[in-house]
Amino acid sequence: MSLSDPSKRAALRTLAVVTLSLIVLVAGGLDFRRIWVPIGDFGYRLDGDDVVTYVADSSPAARAGMLVGDTVDLPSTPPQFRYYAIESGTLEAGQSITFGLKHDGHSRVVTLASAPQATENYYAAYRVAVLGIAILYVALGAALVLLRPSVMTWGFFLYCLANAPFTFYSIGLFFPYPWPYIAYPIQWALNSAGIVGLLVFALCFLNDPLKRWRSSALRATPWLFTALVAYGTYYTYLWGWVGGPPGELFARVYVAIPALLLLAVMYLFIETYVHARGQDRQRIRWVVVAFGVNLAIQFAYNYLDIYWTGEPIWVAHVMQLSTVIVPLVFAYAVIRHRIIDVSFVVSRTLVFGILTTILVGAFSIIDWFFTDYLRLARLGTIAEVGAVVAFGLWFNGLHRRVDSFIDATFFRQRHKAEAQLARGAAALPLAPTTNAVAHFLVSEPVQAMLLASAALFRRNRDGIFVREQSEGWSSDDISRLGAEDDPLLMLAQTAHGPLSLYDLRWRTEAVPAGPARPVLALPIMVRRELTAIVFFGSHLHGEGLDPDEIKALAGLQIGAAAAYDHLDAEDLLRENESMKRQVASLEVRLAQGNIQPA
Repeated sequence: MSLSDPSKRAALRTLAVVTLSLIVLVAGGLDFRRIWVPIGDFGYRLDGDDVVTYVADSSPAARAGMLVGDTVDLPSTPPQFRYYAIESGTLEAGQSITFGLKHDGHSRVVTLASAPQATENYYAAYRVAVLGIAILYVALGAALVLLRPSVMTWGFFLYCLANAPFTFYSIGLFFPYPWPYIAYPIQWALNSAGIVGLLVFALCFLNDPLKRWRSSALRATPWLFTALVAYGTYYTYLWGWVGGPPGELFARVYVAIPALLLLAVMYLFIETYVHARGQDRQRIRWVVVAFGVNLAIQFAYNYLDIYWTGEPIWVAHVMQLSTVIVPLVFAYAVIRHRIIDVSFVVSRTLVFGILTTILVGAFSIIDWFFTDYLRLARLGTIAEVGAVVAFGLWFNGLHRRVDSFIDATFFRQRHKAEAQLARGAAALPLAPTTNAVAHFLVSEPVQAMLLASAALFRRNRDGIFVREQSEGWSSDDISRLGAEDDPLLMLAQTAHGPLSLYDLRWRTEAVPAGPARPVLALPIMVRRELTAIVFFGSHLHGEGLDPDEIKALAGLQIGAAAAYDHLDAEDLLRENESMKRQVASLEVRLAQGNIQPA
């Protein structure tokens, strides 16, 4: 499969997003069974060196005589029980394990049967809330990466997968030995991907183009991920299989490394906020607050999970549920400050929802009328087949009408902009001057769609594309296209529609930055030659152009080509008439001077 085809890349991207989302939701969702089947708990906690740091009163561990300071001896523990001894729990209450225990310098073998884990009255609601927040995280990350695929949104998606408030506790216990030793490194790899993904997001967010040090840091992130995975795998092997020192040292590093990386992330967000201006500062303000609060809670949770023994269970629950602040605030930023434009997704959802409702409603009425009312099942089947054929014939027309109704009713601004551009496209062939054409190609789209920039480059007689009219471009930006722009012009020459500059390595300097940075190129072809090219930026608030908006802009191509064609023809006609007048004038002068042409 060639990855040069955008549709194939989109299909692979969708497959990857859906697969990763389902894996996380299913693996974490296994904890949902704990509502009905409590996990087993032995009632003790260990530090990184497998030393007992806490023993609950009246627990199986306390009844077996375990004391704070005892050490779980993993080398003398049967391999199939080592993971459960370290986790101090089993998948279900009542399951037994046998492990070695060093007590006062003496070794002995202990067999414990787990007791049901103590839960609060609100436990079922807590599990439902955890699942809901996790779905919110995953859905938000998936939507961003599918709507605006980039390194930045992929980083945010990985962060969402890792930061969903699942414990992934059951997945490790659900499968017998040796699968827990495979599941735990995979979980650590997911956590590492989340940390690195957040770092990538913080490096790129509102920083286009990247500064040199940010670009260098971005290139180093794959090596950072590899190092974190290698460290986590070794730590898991040391902690859950070998036991003893230096496990505690690795446990402290386990807390310190993410904490340092999270501090680096906060520095990046704050540095971006300090240098942001105007709308960008508003867009990042709440993101900084949300991530700051969430990162502090996350660090506290990781620390308390290892070193605070015997804490009330509701404390851990509150900390886990508090992670909802990130998707809520980020969703607010998406809608309020328009990090992406969700109107296209919502409108398409409404359109297909209405079409589906009409189809299902028609079949329901037919089935009721012929099967239940008239008792004519065979005639009902024929009617349903006829309804399918009719719906297939009328689908395109019905889709257009429903789409137009939804846009005109719920998305009036976008519908008005598309209608305005359609009128402009129809009027373009009648443009009396090139200035009028430039107005319809630059000013009209900027005003109608609230774009941050647009620029028209037109080929002069020397074959050079010169900036003829622009909005959102400064005098310091390029005024003519040079040799480095030839690859883009070659692609534009063969393109049959707009070119997305997200997928092309076009220039990053001497063009507007931020929302005004060109994201779409619209080539204008006249008699199979590239006559002009128009560059469009994003919307004023930074959201990209959706497919319907790109289609509306593409509608300007034919009208502009026709306009330039007839204007060029009129120029040639005027030149021809001028030359005829000059020839006639010369002939008169020659006749007056009795000079015979050679």
